[in-house]
Amino acid sequence: MLLSANIKKELLLLSRDRAGLLVLFVMPMLLVLVLSLIQDNLFRATGETVTRALFVNLDEGELGTELAARLEATGALELVEEFAGETVDAELARRTVFSGDYQFAIVIPATFSVGINRAAEAAVQAAFREEESALPAGRLTIFFDPTVRGVYRTAVINALQRGVLGLEIARKSEAFGRLLPEELQRSMAAQMGPLRAGGLPPKLPQLSFVWTGQPLIELSEELAYPEKYATLPTSVQQNVPAWTLFGMFFIVIPLAGTLIRERREGTLTRLMTMPVTNGSLLLGKVFAYLTICLVQFGLMLAVGRFILPLFGTPVLELGSAPLALLVVAVSAALAACGYGILVGVLARSYDQASTFGAVSVVIAAALGGVMVPVYVMPRAMQSLSVISPLGWGLDAFLEIFVRDGNLVSVLPRVAALGGFFLLCIVFAMLVFQRRRRGV
Repeated sequence: MLLSANIKKELLLLSRDRAGLLVLFVMPMLLVLVLSLIQDNLFRATGETVTRALFVNLDEGELGTELAARLEATGALELVEEFAGETVDAELARRTVFSGDYQFAIVIPATFSVGINRAAEAAVQAAFREEESALPAGRLTIFFDPTVRGVYRTAVINALQRGVLGLEIARKSEAFGRLLPEELQRSMAAQMGPLRAGGLPPKLPQLSFVWTGQPLIELSEELAYPEKYATLPTSVQQNVPAWTLFGMFFIVIPLAGTLIRERREGTLTRLMTMPVTNGSLLLGKVFAYLTICLVQFGLMLAVGRFILPLFGTPVLELGSAPLALLVVAVSAALAACGYGILVGVLARSYDQASTFGAVSVVIAAALGGVMVPVYVMPRAMQSLSVISPLGWGLDAFLEIFVRDGNLVSVLPRVAALGGFFLLCIVFAMLVFQRRRRGV
């Protein structure tokens, strides 16, 4: 009886907290939905999902167009020839990829068709003479964003190789079908004399099949503006800023918890009866937790710089703009603190604040590319990623760490984080003011 009474009491308390029930049931469902959609492409990122890539066809013949059709026929690539209403050339493609708007660009040179046709014919002729053909005559240049990780880049290269292989087989087969009769006639004419003299039948030309495995087209992978990078970006440069932001935003739980605890214990009521402004009450918490976030940021960088290399990982390279790095860190910390204040003001209980705060941060981290790179996500999820403050912060850190950015280049993301902080604080102060009037 006592146990059943306690169970009934707990269920009754839960039923009265309708907002808490909403958080407990709806937020986990939302988390499952978002993470499942986001990670769907990651588990299938082997070339079977469509990747958008810029396509620059400078070819003066027909093979550039034929290759484009073959690449799209693989189902792994969607080729884009215009950006912002402008036809893409090689330099615009390089700049667009470097800025992160697209992750890949494929450039076909002007002499592509001439070189491939000539190389296919030379390969078949060399086969008739049992010789080795020359090196590949066609070259495709693939620019890729330095933030793109290896597995995804490999999947795109595999899709390119499938399209290129089909084109090579078609060109070699066409050259073989055209040159074989000519070679037969030449061989018959050269040996007709012995045949007329009663000798052996003419010897048919021998064909070496070494040529079938010799490529005509070479894929050349290049970083956009490679002169700025001595080496490729490392996993440490990707993961340390991402999970640093995740840790900073998790300050929402203790920060919201202090507001709720003060409200429950009556401390906040006593403070409200004193000549203290709402701004000083809330901003005092902001700047206290801002300090904690910055210490946390420094510790995370120290881990990437000094501890992770002890386990065999590369050393975290911090870029060449320390002032920009500090500005991004402060703006991200302010955004995290502002969100924590807003959750603490709106939540009615600690359970609400902890559940909603934790799940919302995980969702924002997933949408922002902390767990899965944004370029791997489905198109709909990529569109939603622009609303995540963690995504803004991660873009800013990668701009500094990977793209050699400076204060000017990260300013739009810093402004977005600052605007998010102001929006949270203003809304929290309005709610806070209404409750203070009711005290």
